Amino acid sequence: MPHARRELHFVPITLRPVPLFEKGLTVTQTAALHHLQTLDSAIDAIRARLAEIERLLGEDEALRAAQEAVRAAGDSLQAWKTRQTDLELERGRLKEEADAIEERLYSGRVTNPRELTDMQGKLAELRRRYEQLEEPILEAMLAIEEDTARLNEAQAALQRISSQRASMTGELIAEQANLQARLESLMAQADEARRAVDAANLRLYDNLRQRAGGIAVAVIGAGGECSICGVQITSSLRQQVRRGEVLTCPTCGRILYA
Repeated sequence: MPHARRELHFVPITLRPVPLFEKGLTVTQTAALHHLQTLDSAIDAIRARLAEIERLLGEDEALRAAQEAVRAAGDSLQAWKTRQTDLELERGRLKEEADAIEERLYSGRVTNPRELTDMQGKLAELRRRYEQLEEPILEAMLAIEEDTARLNEAQAALQRISSQRASMTGELIAEQANLQARLESLMAQADEARRAVDAANLRLYDNLRQRAGGIAVAVIGAGGECSICGVQITSSLRQQVRRGEVLTCPTCGRILYA
């Protein structure tokens, strides 16, 4: 009996976050959080679709191995990029703190010998910690270079294997490649967007993302209702949100955005 032809159903990903951060443009924390939520929701949708595409591609060991190699290389590359960013931010913070202490130390405003000694000790400690970060940063840069080459090789291998199955799964594979490129772009945008959010607000956002099905930010609708749970938001609370205050819905607990 001939095998029945299986129909493939394609679900397009249409979420396209609009760039929010432009040079010289100041945004509120609620706007920054809403932008981050838009990016993360798009990332979630793409990852879900990529998982579905992998399932539809079926039992192909060579293809699965190539996909895993791309995923592993991409994850490792992203982790090292994040580490490099964190180290450079910490190094910049240490330099700013050291510069401030040094300026005060030599300004002549401090005359107390004990305070001068404490400041000199603090300055030496900051400089030592600053220098200690040089090696980890170089390590991260080398790892990024290696992982980039590994990712390029893995993507090339995946492309070769995918081409062999193009007659049967051409549309799926093309969609997968486009989504992987889109995912990489969105993840980079999300990393940038997270830097615009204060640490306390970011912790609240991340906690809500884990507890609330991935949706941490709710838009206040035209009628004054929470877009997620539908509860009516009081006018005073809406006004506070419009001023950029980070407040949560009294019912579902999500961060409100107007």
